[in-house]
Amino acid sequence: MHSQMEQTAIQVRPDGLNGRYFRRIQRLAVATPTRFAALVLLCCAAFATHAQSDFPAKPVRIILSSGPGGAQDVMARMAGERLLPLWKQNVIVENRTGGGAVIATEAIARATADGHTLGLLGSTLATNPAVRNDLRYDTQRDLSPILYFAAAPSVLTVRAEFPARTPAEFIALVKSSPGKYAYASPGPSTNGHRAMEALKRAAGLDLTHVPYKGGAPAMIDLLAGQVPMLMASPTSFGQHIRSGRLRAIAVTSPKRFQTMPDVPTLAESGVPGFDHVEWWMFIGPARMPEAVEAKVHRDLSAVVAQADFKSRALELDIETFPNTRDATRVFLRRELARWARDAKPLGMVP
Repeated sequence: MHSQMEQTAIQVRPDGLNGRYFRRIQRLAVATPTRFAALVLLCCAAFATHAQSDFPAKPVRIILSSGPGGAQDVMARMAGERLLPLWKQNVIVENRTGGGAVIATEAIARATADGHTLGLLGSTLATNPAVRNDLRYDTQRDLSPILYFAAAPSVLTVRAEFPARTPAEFIALVKSSPGKYAYASPGPSTNGHRAMEALKRAAGLDLTHVPYKGGAPAMIDLLAGQVPMLMASPTSFGQHIRSGRLRAIAVTSPKRFQTMPDVPTLAESGVPGFDHVEWWMFIGPARMPEAVEAKVHRDLSAVVAQADFKSRALELDIETFPNTRDATRVFLRRELARWARDAKPLGMVP
């Protein structure tokens, strides 16, 4: 008795009915190679169109590394609401917190690659491979970058009564008292941590890092006077800067931030070339069907380009922008290479 594999092989041998079709295809390929190639391309196009028209066939999950209520969560839910009329399927936001975004990232990497599981992750997507040796996924092999669409700088923030008001005054003050000051960040390897360590290195500052589990608790302690300064994306405390309870010394982006146009950049304040921003990207598991991935990119691009999406993101102190799939892939490769190079000199590697 043949095994199942052997039976399958016998069924497609060039004899009987299958064989007649097989020989016809052979003759077509030999006699008219141009027509044969066109037929193959037509079949591939039909298959791609069918795959695209079938998607989505069921509800789509968007997996996040943050908890409910944060900027990442709000953006995912805004996207889901706007995808519903396009996809005629529910979009379910799934918060997989913990592990420095590793838990969420691994869940996306291990998901079925049919487009029904997506992810919305931040810049830890690029930094984790450089600072951790326990990852059970490979970012470039197991994940597909779909749309890089949003970014926010970190903001060097102090209480209103802090003695320094400008970047130059801040640097001079900290230099005059080595080891006296500590800074809060949303946690190890976050953009706030990376940006301040880069500033320390560039300006020769001696500051102690106090990591928190997120920007909100760090902001609460800053307001209470438990820490003298915070370096973090302003998504959880921008309103306190605008109200005057906190003061923004500088932003870490290469150009001034839309929602804080009066706050100078570090790049224009004596630290040329300084560029450290938090960014966000939609991703999926690797090896998604080409037509499905193209549709997801196109529909997500349409959603984030909507005026109300952009204005709501700005209320969260996040800038949004369009990007092609190729540009998204190039950006992620560049960020991975950047942190593979810079993580150790900045002390990010244990």
